[in-house]
Amino acid sequence: MNKTILVYATRWGATTETAQEIKNVLSEKYNIEVDLVNLKDKKKKENRNPDISPYENIIIGISVAKFRWAKEGKKFLKKNKGALAGKKLFVFVSSGGAGEAYQKRNIEEYERLQKKWIDNNLDKWGIKFTSRKAFGGRYVGQYSHLGDNRDWSQIRSWAEEVGKIIDSGELNC
Repeated sequence: MNKTILVYATRWGATTETAQEIKNVLSEKYNIEVDLVNLKDKKKKENRNPDISPYENIIIGISVAKFRWAKEGKKFLKKNKGALAGKKLFVFVSSGGAGEAYQKRNIEEYERLQKKWIDNNLDKWGIKFTSRKAFGGRYVGQYSHLGDNRDWSQIRSWAEEVGKIIDSGELNC
């Protein structure tokens, strides 16, 4: 069985909604059951450090705001870096800056931000990923006029890519 967990750390809810959409695509298109865990859920202590040992597939979503990852996502990856070896790891970030670059079709900037927010962080901890993607996010506070710049077709497309990889059963990390 291909057990899958999707853990996420959000600040303003965009990562939660993105995680839910990814879960829906995996469930509806690939019949993959996904356990969804909010790392910031203060009501459920077990969510702060979920046991990933029974899972073959780990999806992690992390909010990026004010040029920083949500600390819970960073703690999860650092704490579990050894346990992630030999598993399929899929990583996404919710970043207003990445969403803006994607919308403007500034591919060079979009790729730079993906590398900065995902590759560079994982490289520094020696964590290898199977697939990664930066999505847009939602602006709040003084930047709320910028709105929500997620591209839902991009999110669904990546979820389908993840589903195909999980469905294949191959370990390609």
